[in-house]
Amino acid sequence: MGVLLILVCIPLLLGKVRMNPYYGIRLPKAFLSEENWYRINAYGAQRMMLWSVVLIALGFVELLLPFHGKRNSLLLPLLSLAPAVVMIPPMIEIFIYSRDL
Repeated sequence: MGVLLILVCIPLLLGKVRMNPYYGIRLPKAFLSEENWYRINAYGAQRMMLWSVVLIALGFVELLLPFHGKRNSLLLPLLSLAPAVVMIPPMIEIFIYSRDL
C-alpha cells in the first residue's frame, strides 16, 4: 500500500497533473488558482510520500511478528488499520498548509 501511494504521488510532486476534479489534493483552496493547485499538490505529495515510508515500515514489522496465540490476537486487526491511521497526519498537515496559503 505504501509503495503504491508513493507511485501515485510522484506525478503530483513533479507538477505533472493539471487541475482536475479526480486526481490530486482536492481542497477548495487548491481550485482557486493554478499556482495553489501545484503548490498544494506538491506539498501534499511530499507529505504523503513521507508517511508512506512509515506505512512500509509497519508492513515489514507485520512480516516479522508472529501472529499466533492469545497474546497477539488483537495485534493483526490493529495493524490492518495502519493504512487508514497513518494517512490521518498528512491529511491534517496538507489542510493546515493550504489554509495558510
